[in-house]
Amino acid sequence: MRTVSQPLCPNCGADGVEAYSELRDKLYGAPGTWRMQRCRNARCGVYWGDPAPHPDDLPLAYCNYYTHAYDPEGRRPSDLYVAVRKAYMARRLGYRNGEAWLPRQLSRLVPLLPERSQSALYARFYLPWKRDGRLLEVGCGSGKQLEAMAQAGWIVRGVDFDPQAVAVAHSRGLDVALGDVRTLELPGASFDAIVMAHVLEHVFDPVGLLTECARLLKPGGKLVSITPNADSLGHRIFRRAWRGLEPPRHLVIYTPDGLRLACARAGLAVERVDVTARDAANLLLASARIRKSAHNAQIRRPQAGMRPPFPLRVLAGIERLGNLAGLAWGEELVLMACK
Repeated sequence: MRTVSQPLCPNCGADGVEAYSELRDKLYGAPGTWRMQRCRNARCGVYWGDPAPHPDDLPLAYCNYYTHAYDPEGRRPSDLYVAVRKAYMARRLGYRNGEAWLPRQLSRLVPLLPERSQSALYARFYLPWKRDGRLLEVGCGSGKQLEAMAQAGWIVRGVDFDPQAVAVAHSRGLDVALGDVRTLELPGASFDAIVMAHVLEHVFDPVGLLTECARLLKPGGKLVSITPNADSLGHRIFRRAWRGLEPPRHLVIYTPDGLRLACARAGLAVERVDVTARDAANLLLASARIRKSAHNAQIRRPQAGMRPPFPLRVLAGIERLGNLAGLAWGEELVLMACK
């Protein structure tokens, strides 16, 4: 895989200091060893890959990537669970609620289960419902969440650079384009909402992508971007084995301050940057497996429905407590911005 040098921070242009070297892809087996720098700018602090894969060779890093699959649901949840989840989304985000009295009442208890409540909000990209709203998902992969948003009432469109993932999205009957949103020449001010779940860390020019999103949003339109948190407790503990590094696919890994700075440079107004511990125990489990793995071996990734060991579930709980205390320890950042 060919590489290109990236000596300066792609978020702010400052120089950096080496954070990690000789990193290997222990998740999906991309070839090579990789180095990451951390930005010296105190208002930024992002991590980035230097060198990074050559843009023409970057698809080689995704040969075995999870977005190729149809995403089978596995064991089907109970009808009551689904109804309570929908009622909670209606209560928090304003989605239409045709659920019966019991699910509506049980939905009041969902905040007592942080994993369940964050999972439900993530399924709607933390985005309030808008009647006849037009939504674009950048980096929609195989279209699983995009399909759910269409079923929730949004008029949806997607874009992804992975041809295998786009083929799966087409099999779902979704309007998904292949390529980079910046080269599709979409008309400006055409979407009420743009969402990106774990996309920003995969692009060479994240500020350029955010700038294009600002152009595509209608006045008052919302941008939601979910991305790993470089300041997470998991990163502090596992360091070079942290799941969120994911070399060489993760090109830029954000801090809360770095994300705010990127939005300012793109002309977007930040409403808030939240820190969540959604799925933290599974991410910590992957980090633990990376740390324990042999020098050049791929790890066995945690499977859906697998219950992580108790110490890692405790650590995920500590991350949630840290978030409540304003310490920003969670594994994910959730950016809410507007035009």
